[in-house]
Amino acid sequence: MIARALSHEHNFYINRIAFGNGGTIVDAAFTVTYKTPNDGQSPDIYTWQSRLYNETYSEIIDAGQDVLNPELGFDLGSADLNTGIRTGGGAVPASDPVSIPHVSGPGVRSRDLGLTSEVVITSVINGDEPLSQFPSDTNPPTENTEADFVFDEIGLYTSGAQAIDTSGYALMDVGTRSSLDDTGLLPGVAYSFDIAADGGGSVLITFTTPLAGGSGTGGQILYGDLCEAINNGDTLWLMPGTNPLPGGAQIAITDDGTTPFTSISGKQTFGYLRIESGSDGTTSVIDLAGAATTAFLASLNPPLGASLFENNVFGTDSGLQNAVTVPEDERERLLAHLIFSPVLKSANRTLIITYTLTVSVARTTPL
Repeated sequence: MIARALSHEHNFYINRIAFGNGGTIVDAAFTVTYKTPNDGQSPDIYTWQSRLYNETYSEIIDAGQDVLNPELGFDLGSADLNTGIRTGGGAVPASDPVSIPHVSGPGVRSRDLGLTSEVVITSVINGDEPLSQFPSDTNPPTENTEADFVFDEIGLYTSGAQAIDTSGYALMDVGTRSSLDDTGLLPGVAYSFDIAADGGGSVLITFTTPLAGGSGTGGQILYGDLCEAINNGDTLWLMPGTNPLPGGAQIAITDDGTTPFTSISGKQTFGYLRIESGSDGTTSVIDLAGAATTAFLASLNPPLGASLFENNVFGTDSGLQNAVTVPEDERERLLAHLIFSPVLKSANRTLIITYTLTVSVARTTPL
C-alpha cells in the first residue's frame, strides 16, 4: 500500500474500520486465549487476502479530502470467506459528532513528529449503534429488540471491492425488530407482496396466515414465523411446500441463534426485514416495488406500518489483486489487525476509539 501511495495509484488509503468477534477464545473459567493477528505471514495462510476472523460491523472512516465524504460513518457491509456476506445497515451516522476532514471528529489524520509520524484514526460508535442492541439502562431511547454487541478484534481496510461476490438485497424498515417480535399480522388473513429477482418479471407472493396464529405466547404471528413460513413454503400458510420466492431468494430478520427458526438462525439484519437474492454478482438484485408490497407493509406493526428502507442494493463481483487501469475492480486490503480482550459496547453508550499507527523509516545503511 505504501508502494501504491508513492506511485500515485488508487486504493492505498484507510477507508473503513471493521469490528469482529473472532479474535479470542474464552473458556468456562473465563480464561482468554488470543488468536494471532492476521498479517499475511504464517500462520495466516491468506497473504494479501487477509481478513478479520469474523467481522460483525464496520464503518466508513475516510472523511474525505477537501469535501466531507457523504459515506462517512455508514456501514456498507462486507463479504469474505470467513464471515460470508454481511449486508450492513447497522450504522446511524446522523448521531455521530461533526467531522472536519483531517482536522477533527471521526476520520483519519496524520501527525508529523519529526523522525516519526502518526496516523490517527478516530471512530465513534454512538449510542444508537449498532442497531439491535440490548438496552443497558432506562434512559430513552431504548429498543426492546436489541442484542449484545461484543468485539475483540479491529481491522483497518483500504478502499476496494469485497473478497467474494455479493448478493443483491432489499431492506424493509420494520422498526428494528427481531425474530421474536410480533408482526401484527392477523390469523386467517390472506396477504401478498410483489417481488422481482435478478431483473426478472415481478411475481406476486400470496399466503394466508394460520387460523391458530403463530408461536407467540398469545398466538401472535412473529417475524420468525413469517420468515420460516416463506423460506420453507409452509403448507399451513397455504403455500406450495417449497420457497415461493423467485431465484432462490431468502427472507430474514435479526435472530440470536437460540430460537426455533432454523432458516434464519443467527442472522444479523440490524432489525430490518431483508430479502436477499439467491444469486450473486452484478446482476443480482431484489425489487419489491408494487401496490401489493405497499399494502403488505402497511399491515406490519399496526398502526404505524413499515416502509422500504433504501433503494435496491445490487450485488457485486469480488475484487482482483491488482487492476491498475481499472481501480474499481481491485480488492480492498487489510492494513492492520488488532486483537484484545472482548469489549461490550452497551446500548445508549458511546465509544470513541482512537487507533494510532506509528510510522518510521530505518536509517539507510551505507553501501
